[in-house]
Amino acid sequence: MSRTIPPEILRFSENIGNFALLIKGEPGSGKTIFSLQYIAEQSEKESGIYFSTRVDIDSLYSQFPWIKESIPPENIVDATQSILPKKMEVPQFIKFSSLPEFLKGLYTVIEEKKTEKSSPIVVVDSIDAVASSVGLPVEDVCAKIIDVAKGAEVGVIIITERTERTALDYICDGVVTFKRKLIDERLFRELVIEKLRGVEIEDPVYYFTLHGGKFRYFDEFRPIELTTFIHEPHPPVRDGKGTKFYEKNMFSTGSKIIDKIVGGYKRGSFVFLEVTGEVPPEFIVENIAGVPVENFLMQDRGVIIVPCKGLSPLYFFEFYAALVGREKVQKNCKIIIPSEDKDVEKRFPWLVYTSYRVDHFVNTVNSIINEFKREKEDNVLLFLCFDKIESDFGSRGAEKIAMKIISRVKFEKDLCIGTAFPSTKIDAKLREAADYFFKTFGKKGRVFIYGVSPPTVIYNANIDFSRPHPTLYFTPIT
Repeated sequence: MSRTIPPEILRFSENIGNFALLIKGEPGSGKTIFSLQYIAEQSEKESGIYFSTRVDIDSLYSQFPWIKESIPPENIVDATQSILPKKMEVPQFIKFSSLPEFLKGLYTVIEEKKTEKSSPIVVVDSIDAVASSVGLPVEDVCAKIIDVAKGAEVGVIIITERTERTALDYICDGVVTFKRKLIDERLFRELVIEKLRGVEIEDPVYYFTLHGGKFRYFDEFRPIELTTFIHEPHPPVRDGKGTKFYEKNMFSTGSKIIDKIVGGYKRGSFVFLEVTGEVPPEFIVENIAGVPVENFLMQDRGVIIVPCKGLSPLYFFEFYAALVGREKVQKNCKIIIPSEDKDVEKRFPWLVYTSYRVDHFVNTVNSIINEFKREKEDNVLLFLCFDKIESDFGSRGAEKIAMKIISRVKFEKDLCIGTAFPSTKIDAKLREAADYFFKTFGKKGRVFIYGVSPPTVIYNANIDFSRPHPTLYFTPIT
């Protein structure tokens, strides 16, 4: 799940005491929301004060409605220097035309909020606005504010829009930089901990979202542990006759969240997922490709799988058996691998042998599709890992296999999901054939995904284990 304040920053503020933390970043990078989120947590202890020098209080409440419930009005100080009258009554405000006047107002509010049990942590957002108002260098203003905060024995968070390294970095005890990037013309956010005096920085980079007007960073992707997972019966997302999906000529993606994002998959589609690096293959099996497989199996439809390179067929069987029960997998699923061992099918009836000849492989797939359709009179799903197919049959063979299977799927209105990893050489052909095209990438154990067709924002993807049945969830980066 996504979380709020990184633990290193919390330890820093708790352990250091009278600290000065510098928050850097360009406009729109998340500094204000982060500081409000921090104050919201501190306000539970009645010890967070937010000095807004750029945005008046009514604008803050308009942009971030949640702070009305999370931060007491008296903990927000309007220090803007607007000549216009306030639109709403402000419990705390300071007017100043010089640095001594600002420092006096700052000190007065701090002393009012101090108690025997706790001292407030103060946020000044931003130091640049104060320096501009009083006509002094930012470094001089910052040093004086730190002097006042340390004299009052409180911690202070100072926000600046200066991203370059300046004297501020050396004046403050800690430095955190917010970065706003573009990946394939899509927004991506990261927080970098530059220094935290007296605190071991276990993870210097956090990836986060401002979705819903709140700061949240992302956890590492946690695959499902088959040894501890207990199967819980659960209903599928039905998309057969009599459903809205069927009326619209669509399959459900198997996930209500993904259905909302892309609207489902049109019948007769090829869904292509391109992995660009640092993504564990388990993510593919358990998430974007896994949920429609699970949904087909739950509706007693046929599923044909060619496993990813490096993952055994037994892993696929055991994983889906854990989700839907062994009986449904044995009845509805066939896993195909090329092998010289002709006795494999005797040991595992769900495992289908094929030779290393392209024509034999394609004929085997077609015969299984025909068998499923005769038996079930329903659509079939194919989940093909093209890194494995290309490894077994070469690039030309894999391309031939892909085009023949995808052509049949589109003609007979079935569904095919294909995945490719960085080593795969036929990506371009698969992109051309794709009706739906997603890209996924990993950073420091976190997994992200976005749609190229249809185009979407970048999402963090993970699994929610708080429910009886593990549930895939997507958090947009906004």
